[in-house]
Amino acid sequence: MRCFRPSGWALLLIQRVILLLVTAGVMAAIVPAAYAELTVTYISVTPEAAFTTNRVYAGTSTAARRAQLGFKRGGEVAMVAVDLGDTVTAGQLLAQLDTRGLESDLRRAQSERVLADANRRAARAQTELAANTEGRIRMLRANGNVSQQAFDEAFLQFQASKAQLAVAEASLGRAQATVEAMQVAVAEAAIRAPFAGAIQSRHVDEGSQIGPGVPALDLVETDKREAHVGIPESAVGQLKVGDSYTVQWQQVEAQARLRSLLPEVNPNTRTATAVFTLADQRIPLGAVVELALRERVPGQGFWVPIDALTAMDRGLWGLFIIDAENTVQRRLVEIVHNEGDRAFVRGLLSARDRVVATGTQRIVQGQRVIPVASEIVVSAR
Repeated sequence: MRCFRPSGWALLLIQRVILLLVTAGVMAAIVPAAYAELTVTYISVTPEAAFTTNRVYAGTSTAARRAQLGFKRGGEVAMVAVDLGDTVTAGQLLAQLDTRGLESDLRRAQSERVLADANRRAARAQTELAANTEGRIRMLRANGNVSQQAFDEAFLQFQASKAQLAVAEASLGRAQATVEAMQVAVAEAAIRAPFAGAIQSRHVDEGSQIGPGVPALDLVETDKREAHVGIPESAVGQLKVGDSYTVQWQQVEAQARLRSLLPEVNPNTRTATAVFTLADQRIPLGAVVELALRERVPGQGFWVPIDALTAMDRGLWGLFIIDAENTVQRRLVEIVHNEGDRAFVRGLLSARDRVVATGTQRIVQGQRVIPVASEIVVSAR
């Protein structure tokens, strides 16, 4: 029997037909799979006129009172009773100058006061005697029993005694003032704590020579603490004096009451200083604290899930929306603000647009999908 053998061109034709059939079968298997209708979840966006966000402002904790303590008079330091970090009570003796010279002057002034007091008593007795004598002479003169000369002498002696008594009283007052001045000088040779607190710095030791007003010790109050926080001018209106707020230091959260708002704005930072009273003693003095405030920022836009955004060129972002025919369309947006799992965007969106919430990597523009409403809530919180 004779076998049929196709020619070369016939073999080439057969091979091309087979290749076309295979390619058509593969594409028939691929294309439906790529453009098959997928189930996607969506949210309906709502336009917002503003968004509310947390703003964090930094400040420092500080002592409600602090003082640089020094001597009002200069001299040699005889004793320093405290050291760095020591806790002191109000009125406690902290340091003392050498007061031997002052105490000697005080004793001399006290002796002079005693002498002046004795002179006053003598002058008072002399005045009383002169007054009695003048009275008797006056009565005798009225009866014509003494001369006018005797009466004049008694009268003038009484007036002189009164003047001597006034001088003695003035001398006693001056001596008393000298004693009080020396007592003040002795008291000013000591430093006492004006309030309870802790010693922050010590600048002198025993034997040092120190001048008037030169700081010897730094005292800070530890029972009462404050936080000074710089607040932008735009946010000052949200604060109310007397209200309580939460400040944070590391992992410590503490309640703070707004005591005052300083009237002058810092020209460098353009912030106003808010002074808070801290009740929590765990926050150390000088620590950086943070104040979180909810702030409303005006601006039109929409809240969308973070997972709904896809990166685009030139810093823009994209969203997939589902149109009335359940076909995916892309919209360009700009991220205005983001927090947590949501973002506030503005761009080519309209109210009630159905935005694909998740799974954006599975779809492409123009693809038909089966939309299912999502339970995700991204509106204002």
